Amino acid sequence: MITDAHPWRIAFLGVGHPHAHMWARAVDERSDATIAAVHDPDAALARDFAARYHAPTVALEEAVGQAIDAVVVDGRNSQAASFATSSLEAGLPTFIEKTGGMSAAELHAVANVASRANLPTQLGYFLRYSEAVRRAKEVLEQGTLGRISLARFHCAIPHKAWVDSPDWFADPSNVVGPFNEAGCHMIDIVRMLFGDPTSVSGSMSHWDGTSNPFEASLGAVLSYPSTTVTVTFTAHEANPWNHNWSFEISGTDGTLRGGLTPSWAELNTGTLNWDPLTPPLPTAETDLAASLTRENATFMRDGFEYFLNSARHGGPAVVDARSGALTLQLIEAVYADARERITPQSRN
Repeated sequence: MITDAHPWRIAFLGVGHPHAHMWARAVDERSDATIAAVHDPDAALARDFAARYHAPTVALEEAVGQAIDAVVVDGRNSQAASFATSSLEAGLPTFIEKTGGMSAAELHAVANVASRANLPTQLGYFLRYSEAVRRAKEVLEQGTLGRISLARFHCAIPHKAWVDSPDWFADPSNVVGPFNEAGCHMIDIVRMLFGDPTSVSGSMSHWDGTSNPFEASLGAVLSYPSTTVTVTFTAHEANPWNHNWSFEISGTDGTLRGGLTPSWAELNTGTLNWDPLTPPLPTAETDLAASLTRENATFMRDGFEYFLNSARHGGPAVVDARSGALTLQLIEAVYADARERITPQSRN
Protein backbone atom coordinates (compact mmCIF):
# COMPACT_ATOMS: atom_id res chain seq x y z
CA MET A 1 0.00 0.00 0.00
CA ILE A 2 1.49 3.34 -1.07
CA THR A 3 1.40 6.05 1.57
CA ASP A 4 3.50 9.02 2.65
CA ALA A 5 3.95 7.50 6.12
CA HIS A 6 7.37 6.07 5.29
CA PRO A 7 10.10 6.66 2.71
CA TRP A 8 8.98 5.13 -0.54
CA ARG A 9 10.52 1.73 -1.08
CA ILE A 10 11.86 1.63 -4.63
CA ALA A 11 12.82 -1.59 -6.37
CA PHE A 12 15.27 -1.53 -9.26
CA LEU A 13 14.16 -4.18 -11.71
CA GLY A 14 17.08 -4.63 -14.08
CA VAL A 15 20.26 -2.61 -13.56
CA GLY A 16 22.24 -3.22 -16.74
CA HIS A 17 21.46 0.09 -18.48
CA PRO A 18 24.31 2.65 -18.61
CA HIS A 19 22.05 5.16 -16.82
CA ALA A 20 21.07 2.86 -13.94
CA HIS A 21 23.53 4.31 -11.44
CA MET A 22 22.55 7.89 -12.30
CA TRP A 23 18.89 7.20 -11.56
CA ALA A 24 19.88 5.22 -8.46
CA ARG A 25 21.81 8.20 -7.11
CA ALA A 26 18.74 10.38 -7.70
CA VAL A 27 16.78 7.99 -5.47
CA ASP A 28 19.52 7.34 -2.92
CA GLU A 29 20.05 11.00 -2.08
CA ARG A 30 16.40 11.55 -1.14
CA SER A 31 15.07 11.41 2.42
CA ASP A 32 11.60 10.33 1.25
CA ALA A 33 12.71 7.36 -0.87
CA THR A 34 15.04 4.42 -0.51
CA ILE A 35 16.31 1.65 -2.75
CA ALA A 36 14.68 -1.33 -1.04
CA ALA A 37 15.37 -4.13 -3.52
CA VAL A 38 17.44 -4.95 -6.59
CA HIS A 39 16.80 -7.66 -9.16
CA ASP A 40 18.65 -8.51 -12.35
CA PRO A 41 18.97 -11.82 -14.20
CA ASP A 42 22.73 -11.29 -14.01
CA ALA A 43 23.31 -12.19 -10.35
CA ALA A 44 26.80 -10.68 -10.15
CA LEU A 45 25.61 -7.40 -11.67
CA ALA A 46 22.72 -7.28 -9.20
CA ARG A 47 25.02 -7.95 -6.23
CA ASP A 48 27.48 -5.21 -7.19
CA PHE A 49 24.71 -2.69 -7.80
CA ALA A 50 22.85 -3.55 -4.60
CA ALA A 51 25.99 -3.37 -2.46
CA ARG A 52 26.65 0.17 -3.64
CA TYR A 53 23.26 1.30 -2.29
CA HIS A 54 23.09 -1.01 0.74
CA ALA A 55 20.09 -2.81 -0.71
CA PRO A 56 19.23 -6.53 -0.84
CA THR A 57 19.15 -8.53 -4.06
CA VAL A 58 15.83 -10.30 -4.46
CA ALA A 59 13.92 -12.59 -6.78
CA LEU A 60 11.56 -11.06 -9.32
CA GLU A 61 8.53 -11.86 -7.15
CA GLU A 62 9.96 -9.85 -4.24
CA ALA A 63 10.95 -6.95 -6.50
CA VAL A 64 7.26 -6.44 -7.28
CA GLY A 65 5.97 -7.59 -3.90
CA GLN A 66 3.95 -5.97 -1.14
CA ALA A 67 7.04 -4.47 0.50
CA ILE A 68 7.63 -2.27 -2.57
CA ASP A 69 5.93 1.05 -3.39
CA ALA A 70 7.25 1.74 -6.90
CA VAL A 71 9.63 0.26 -9.45
CA VAL A 72 12.42 1.61 -11.63
CA VAL A 73 12.99 -0.56 -14.71
CA ASP A 74 16.60 0.08 -15.73
CA GLY A 75 17.99 -3.02 -17.42
CA ARG A 76 18.64 -3.95 -21.03
CA ASN A 77 16.24 -2.66 -23.67
CA SER A 78 15.28 -6.26 -24.40
CA GLN A 79 14.15 -6.69 -20.78
CA ALA A 80 12.25 -3.42 -20.37
CA ALA A 81 8.78 -4.37 -21.59
CA SER A 82 8.67 -7.64 -19.66
CA PHE A 83 9.91 -6.07 -16.42
CA ALA A 84 7.55 -3.10 -16.75
CA THR A 85 4.60 -5.40 -17.39
CA SER A 86 5.44 -7.45 -14.27
CA SER A 87 5.61 -4.29 -12.18
CA LEU A 88 2.33 -2.85 -13.48
CA GLU A 89 0.48 -6.15 -13.14
CA ALA A 90 1.58 -6.14 -9.50
CA GLY A 91 -0.08 -2.73 -9.08
CA LEU A 92 3.08 -0.62 -8.86
CA PRO A 93 3.82 2.79 -10.39
CA THR A 94 6.63 2.21 -12.85
CA PHE A 95 9.50 4.32 -14.08
CA ILE A 96 10.94 2.90 -17.34
CA GLU A 97 14.37 3.69 -18.69
CA LYS A 98 14.35 4.72 -22.34
CA THR A 99 13.98 3.30 -24.93
CA GLY A 100 11.36 1.32 -23.00
CA GLY A 101 11.56 -1.73 -25.25
CA MET A 102 12.73 -3.08 -28.58
CA SER A 103 9.75 -1.71 -30.51
CA ALA A 104 6.85 0.71 -30.34
CA ALA A 105 4.50 -2.27 -30.21
CA GLU A 106 6.14 -3.52 -27.01
CA LEU A 107 5.82 -0.15 -25.33
CA HIS A 108 2.24 0.35 -26.54
CA ALA A 109 1.42 -2.99 -24.88
CA VAL A 110 2.99 -1.75 -21.63
CA ALA A 111 0.97 1.47 -21.89
CA ASN A 112 -2.19 -0.59 -22.32
CA VAL A 113 -1.46 -2.51 -19.12
CA ALA A 114 -0.85 0.76 -17.26
CA SER A 115 -4.08 2.24 -18.61
CA ARG A 116 -6.17 -0.77 -17.56
CA ALA A 117 -4.62 -0.69 -14.09
CA ASN A 118 -4.86 3.13 -13.85
CA LEU A 119 -1.18 3.30 -12.86
CA PRO A 120 1.33 6.04 -13.69
CA THR A 121 4.36 5.36 -15.86
CA GLN A 122 7.26 7.60 -16.79
CA LEU A 123 10.01 7.25 -19.39
CA GLY A 124 13.61 8.19 -18.60
CA TYR A 125 13.90 11.00 -21.14
CA PHE A 126 16.03 13.24 -18.93
CA LEU A 127 17.37 15.58 -21.65
CA ARG A 128 13.90 17.17 -21.96
CA TYR A 129 14.67 18.82 -18.59
CA SER A 130 17.55 20.86 -20.04
CA GLU A 131 17.23 24.59 -19.40
CA ALA A 132 17.67 25.13 -23.14
CA VAL A 133 14.62 22.99 -23.86
CA ARG A 134 12.61 24.80 -21.19
CA ARG A 135 13.56 28.15 -22.76
CA ALA A 136 12.59 26.86 -26.21
CA LYS A 137 9.19 25.78 -24.91
CA GLU A 138 8.62 29.20 -23.32
CA VAL A 139 9.64 31.10 -26.45
CA LEU A 140 7.39 28.97 -28.66
CA GLU A 141 4.42 29.34 -26.32
CA GLN A 142 4.90 33.12 -26.18
CA GLY A 143 5.02 33.37 -29.98
CA THR A 144 8.25 35.36 -29.86
CA LEU A 145 9.59 33.82 -33.06
CA GLY A 146 6.53 34.65 -35.16
CA ARG A 147 5.60 32.14 -37.85
CA ILE A 148 8.11 29.29 -37.79
CA SER A 149 9.34 27.89 -41.07
CA LEU A 150 12.23 25.63 -40.04
CA ALA A 151 13.65 23.92 -36.98
CA ARG A 152 16.92 21.97 -36.99
CA PHE A 153 18.08 19.52 -34.33
CA HIS A 154 21.38 17.64 -34.09
CA CYS A 155 22.30 14.68 -31.89
CA ALA A 156 25.09 12.11 -31.85
CA ILE A 157 26.93 9.23 -30.27
CA PRO A 158 30.69 9.71 -29.85
CA HIS A 159 32.86 7.56 -32.08
CA LYS A 160 34.65 6.36 -28.93
CA ALA A 161 31.44 4.65 -27.75
CA TRP A 162 32.15 1.82 -30.18
CA VAL A 163 35.46 1.27 -28.37
CA ASP A 164 34.34 1.96 -24.80
CA SER A 165 30.90 0.29 -24.79
CA PRO A 166 30.58 -2.14 -27.70
CA ASP A 167 28.90 -4.70 -25.46
CA TRP A 168 25.93 -2.31 -25.25
CA PHE A 169 25.76 -0.36 -28.51
CA ALA A 170 26.91 -3.07 -30.93
CA ASP A 171 24.57 -5.79 -29.65
CA PRO A 172 21.58 -6.19 -32.00
CA SER A 173 19.76 -8.25 -29.38
CA ASN A 174 19.71 -5.15 -27.17
CA VAL A 175 19.89 -2.12 -29.48
CA VAL A 176 17.71 -1.51 -32.56
CA GLY A 177 20.10 1.13 -33.89
CA PRO A 178 22.11 4.08 -32.56
CA PHE A 179 19.59 6.67 -33.75
CA ASN A 180 16.89 4.75 -31.90
CA GLU A 181 19.11 4.40 -28.83
CA ALA A 182 20.33 8.00 -28.52
CA GLY A 183 18.26 9.99 -31.00
CA CYS A 184 15.08 8.97 -29.20
CA HIS A 185 15.92 11.74 -26.71
CA MET A 186 15.83 14.34 -29.47
CA ILE A 187 12.69 12.95 -31.07
CA ASP A 188 11.05 13.11 -27.63
CA ILE A 189 12.03 16.79 -27.42
CA VAL A 190 10.79 17.54 -30.94
CA ARG A 191 7.45 15.93 -30.13
CA MET A 192 7.22 17.91 -26.89
CA LEU A 193 7.89 21.20 -28.70
CA PHE A 194 6.03 20.66 -31.99
CA GLY A 195 3.72 17.68 -31.53
CA ASP A 196 3.50 14.78 -33.96
CA PRO A 197 4.32 15.38 -37.63
CA THR A 198 1.98 14.70 -40.53
CA SER A 199 4.67 12.72 -42.37
CA VAL A 200 8.33 11.71 -42.08
CA SER A 201 11.18 10.74 -44.35
CA GLY A 202 14.70 9.56 -43.71
CA SER A 203 18.08 8.85 -45.25
CA MET A 204 21.02 7.01 -43.70
CA SER A 205 24.53 5.83 -44.43
CA HIS A 206 26.43 2.73 -43.31
CA TRP A 207 30.16 2.20 -42.83
CA ASP A 208 31.96 -1.05 -43.39
CA GLY A 209 35.01 -2.02 -41.37
CA THR A 210 33.88 -0.64 -37.99
CA SER A 211 32.49 -2.26 -34.85
CA ASN A 212 29.20 -0.42 -35.48
CA PRO A 213 26.84 -2.88 -37.21
CA PHE A 214 24.15 -0.22 -37.62
CA GLU A 215 23.80 3.15 -39.35
CA ALA A 216 26.73 5.55 -39.31
CA SER A 217 24.52 8.59 -39.83
CA LEU A 218 20.88 9.43 -40.35
CA GLY A 219 18.90 12.45 -41.42
CA ALA A 220 15.18 12.72 -40.70
CA VAL A 221 12.68 15.23 -42.07
CA LEU A 222 9.53 15.69 -40.01
CA SER A 223 6.83 17.57 -41.90
CA TYR A 224 4.22 19.79 -40.22
CA PRO A 225 1.50 21.88 -41.93
CA SER A 226 3.65 25.01 -42.04
CA THR A 227 7.00 23.94 -40.59
CA THR A 228 9.81 21.61 -41.58
CA VAL A 229 11.78 19.98 -38.76
CA THR A 230 15.05 18.22 -39.52
CA VAL A 231 16.95 15.92 -37.16
CA THR A 232 20.52 14.99 -38.04
CA PHE A 233 22.39 12.20 -36.28
CA THR A 234 25.85 10.70 -36.43
CA ALA A 235 27.08 7.63 -34.58
CA HIS A 236 30.69 8.76 -35.01
CA GLU A 237 31.12 12.27 -33.61
CA ALA A 238 34.38 13.35 -32.00
CA ASN A 239 32.69 15.48 -29.32
CA PRO A 240 32.05 13.94 -25.89
CA TRP A 241 28.57 12.84 -24.81
CA ASN A 242 25.74 15.30 -25.54
CA HIS A 243 28.08 18.31 -25.68
CA ASN A 244 27.27 19.01 -29.32
CA TRP A 245 23.53 18.28 -29.16
CA SER A 246 21.94 21.47 -30.43
CA PHE A 247 18.94 23.08 -32.12
CA GLU A 248 17.97 26.16 -34.11
CA ILE A 249 14.39 27.33 -34.64
CA SER A 250 13.78 29.98 -37.31
CA GLY A 251 10.74 32.24 -37.47
CA THR A 252 9.66 35.46 -39.14
CA ASP A 253 10.29 37.51 -35.99
CA GLY A 254 13.21 35.69 -34.41
CA THR A 255 15.59 32.77 -34.32
CA LEU A 256 16.32 30.69 -31.24
CA ARG A 257 19.33 28.44 -30.94
CA GLY A 258 20.72 26.43 -28.06
CA GLY A 259 22.54 23.38 -26.76
CA LEU A 260 21.35 20.75 -24.30
CA THR A 261 24.32 20.00 -22.02
CA PRO A 262 25.76 22.19 -20.72
CA SER A 263 22.58 24.16 -21.37
CA TRP A 264 22.75 27.36 -23.37
CA ALA A 265 20.23 29.35 -25.40
CA GLU A 266 20.23 32.64 -27.25
CA LEU A 267 17.69 34.66 -29.21
CA ASN A 268 18.01 36.85 -32.30
CA THR A 269 15.09 39.13 -33.17
CA GLY A 270 16.33 40.68 -36.39
CA THR A 271 19.56 42.43 -35.41
CA LEU A 272 23.19 41.35 -35.58
CA ASN A 273 23.17 40.61 -31.88
CA TRP A 274 22.19 37.38 -30.11
CA ASP A 275 20.65 37.92 -26.67
CA PRO A 276 21.62 35.21 -24.17
CA LEU A 277 18.72 33.49 -22.41
CA THR A 278 20.93 31.44 -20.09
CA PRO A 279 24.11 32.23 -18.14
CA PRO A 280 27.34 32.08 -20.16
CA LEU A 281 29.06 28.71 -20.42
CA PRO A 282 32.45 28.04 -18.82
CA THR A 283 35.39 28.43 -21.18
CA ALA A 284 37.74 25.76 -19.81
CA GLU A 285 37.16 22.14 -20.84
CA THR A 286 37.35 20.86 -17.26
CA ASP A 287 34.73 23.40 -16.19
CA LEU A 288 32.49 22.47 -19.12
CA ALA A 289 32.76 18.80 -18.17
CA ALA A 290 31.95 19.57 -14.54
CA SER A 291 28.94 21.65 -15.60
CA LEU A 292 27.67 18.84 -17.81
CA THR A 293 28.01 16.36 -14.95
CA ARG A 294 26.13 18.64 -12.56
CA GLU A 295 23.35 19.23 -15.07
CA ASN A 296 22.89 15.52 -15.77
CA ALA A 297 22.54 14.90 -12.03
CA THR A 298 19.97 17.70 -11.84
CA PHE A 299 18.02 16.24 -14.76
CA MET A 300 17.86 12.88 -12.97
CA ARG A 301 16.73 14.49 -9.71
CA ASP A 302 14.05 16.46 -11.55
CA GLY A 303 12.88 13.40 -13.46
CA PHE A 304 12.49 11.28 -10.37
CA GLU A 305 10.74 14.12 -8.55
CA TYR A 306 8.20 14.31 -11.37
CA PHE A 307 7.67 10.56 -11.18
CA LEU A 308 7.09 10.56 -7.42
CA ASN A 309 4.70 13.50 -7.64
CA SER A 310 2.70 11.76 -10.34
CA ALA A 311 2.57 8.48 -8.44
CA ARG A 312 1.76 10.04 -5.06
CA HIS A 313 -0.67 12.73 -6.03
CA GLY A 314 -2.19 11.43 -9.24
CA GLY A 315 -1.02 14.22 -11.50
CA PRO A 316 -0.21 13.64 -15.17
CA ALA A 317 3.17 12.12 -15.99
CA VAL A 318 5.57 14.39 -17.86
CA VAL A 319 6.26 11.64 -20.42
CA ASP A 320 4.44 8.34 -19.99
CA ALA A 321 4.72 4.94 -21.66
CA ARG A 322 2.21 5.91 -24.35
CA SER A 323 4.25 8.97 -25.30
CA GLY A 324 7.39 6.84 -25.31
CA ALA A 325 5.70 4.36 -27.63
CA LEU A 326 4.73 7.16 -30.02
CA THR A 327 8.33 8.37 -30.05
CA LEU A 328 9.54 4.89 -31.02
CA GLN A 329 6.75 4.65 -33.59
CA LEU A 330 7.95 7.83 -35.26
CA ILE A 331 11.56 6.58 -35.27
CA GLU A 332 10.45 3.31 -36.82
CA ALA A 333 8.73 5.24 -39.60
CA VAL A 334 11.93 7.21 -40.26
CA TYR A 335 13.95 3.98 -40.37
CA ALA A 336 11.45 2.37 -42.74
CA ASP A 337 11.66 5.27 -45.19
CA ALA A 338 15.47 5.45 -44.92
CA ARG A 339 15.86 1.74 -45.68
CA GLU A 340 14.01 2.18 -48.95
CA ARG A 341 16.66 4.70 -50.02
CA ILE A 342 19.72 2.54 -49.24
CA THR A 343 21.98 1.91 -52.23
CA PRO A 344 25.19 -0.12 -52.41
CA GLN A 345 27.16 3.12 -52.39
CA SER A 346 25.53 4.28 -49.16
CA ARG A 347 26.81 1.19 -47.35
CA ASN A 348 30.50 1.89 -48.04
